[in-house]
Amino acid sequence: MSKSASVETTPGPVLLPTPEVQQAQHLLARQQIAVAMERARRAADADIAERQAVLSR
Repeated sequence: MSKSASVETTPGPVLLPTPEVQQAQHLLARQQIAVAMERARRAADADIAERQAVLSR
């Protein structure tokens, strides 16, 4: 009987916790946070603009 694929049985790349890998992971995390913050800012600005438009009617 065969096993179904899972994280434990599926082969894949193994990243060793070297300083370079850790630095790359931190950089990626910082970039993801920056993108999320920019998207949140744009959404908040759009919401404010929409509310102001409704109030000025």
